[in-house]
Amino acid sequence: MAQALQVTFHGIHRSEAVEQAIAEKLEGLRKFDHQLGPCHATVTQEGHQTMGAFTVHVTLVASGHDLVVARTNNDVMVAINEVFDTMRRNVKEAHDKLRGI
Repeated sequence: MAQALQVTFHGIHRSEAVEQAIAEKLEGLRKFDHQLGPCHATVTQEGHQTMGAFTVHVTLVASGHDLVVARTNNDVMVAINEVFDTMRRNVKEAHDKLRGI
């Protein structure tokens, strides 16, 4: 399945740096599962444009399973790192189950 990425922003202006960070983290998951499916990431900032915590919500198809992870942090890059750290564990686990490990 081809890897497709869609990033949506709510309460925050579109950011190429955020999109690139998410794309790089997603690409890093390929070493655990070469058949990654579509990925949708939503970046939301609560409150006003310059204040409030960021929530990063990622839905990814890996090894035939829909994986969903969300994290909230005052720093958007920290939230992205936390989401993809958890997603990496979930992708590895789903891939291992598929292989019967």
